[in-house]
Amino acid sequence: MYRNAYQRGMLTVFFSVGSKPLAIWDTHTQDGYITRFLDQDIKSMVLEIGGTNVSTTYITCPKGQMVLGITMPFLVMIVKNLKKYFSFEVTILDETGTRRRFRVSNFQSSTQILPLCTVMPIGLSEGWNQIQFNLAEFTRRAYKKQYVEVQKLKINANIRLRRVYFTERLVPEDQLPPEYKLYFPLTSKYAKDKKAIQSNFDKENVKPSTSQSLKECSTAQSREDLRSKVDLVRSSKTSVHSNKKVPLNETKADSKTAIETVKEESINADKEQEQIAEDSIKKEENENVKEESGTNKEETETNKEESETNKEESETNKEESETNKEESETNKEENIDNEEESEVKKEPEEEKTAA
Repeated sequence: MYRNAYQRGMLTVFFSVGSKPLAIWDTHTQDGYITRFLDQDIKSMVLEIGGTNVSTTYITCPKGQMVLGITMPFLVMIVKNLKKYFSFEVTILDETGTRRRFRVSNFQSSTQILPLCTVMPIGLSEGWNQIQFNLAEFTRRAYKKQYVEVQKLKINANIRLRRVYFTERLVPEDQLPPEYKLYFPLTSKYAKDKKAIQSNFDKENVKPSTSQSLKECSTAQSREDLRSKVDLVRSSKTSVHSNKKVPLNETKADSKTAIETVKEESINADKEQEQIAEDSIKKEENENVKEESGTNKEETETNKEESETNKEESETNKEESETNKEESETNKEENIDNEEESEVKKEPEEEKTAA
């Protein structure tokens, strides 16, 4: 896609502001959503990808079977942490012509280097973050190969995107172009004081409504009725039995068990989510392995067919050589017969000449 284009400086593949921010992206939503709205922190349009499962809601670049062909080594993403599971994946091509994938997620605890895929953890702080990914360095460290180009980019849920771009070198914040910076609106001190004064004024001047006054009268009357009933019970000779009170130790123990059960449930829920995410990753890896094994099988089958065709050609060549040999033998025999006939003809002529 960009292989024959001029690649210098910065190359943006996604920007949330504009009429068609997903012009070169494919979207896939299952039990999730992909929407664009105004973010209140930066007061600008952003794209949010969300879903119950990380692997079923995502966007990929470029569309279809095309490849990016970007040779710039640094990938930069401006994202907002939604405090949920999130991952993204970059497919690169190395100097040997092998496709390798780097999968980065915030639910992975350790780095795993596989022959065709490397899984790495990432930590996001609260609010907006800038992710800087050195593709050339990670390719060299993980596989000891030289990075050539980026072919695919995949961003899974759950994240809020502002911009995704590639650059040939990391630029400090003060040297970035204005459109690549992230601006936060400033609230003036005068506006804050005005809001505080207005809220205090509203609290002082709030008048109770008629319904509120009726409720207060009814509650006061019900309190007086209760007091009179209590006085009557105290003055009567009959004894009233109260319900049995639970000791403090038992209540504390019950509260502790309830807290422990809640903690266990939250831990189990987190474990289930981690297990679902890991299962989805394993499924994707198994599918990729199956696809690679299928391609290898097809290549072996084609090689077998080629070898069979070569064998058939060699057999035909052998048969042709045998037929040529037979023809040469028949020609030799014919020559011998011709010579014998000529000798037979010569003998009477010699007899005649002798006579």
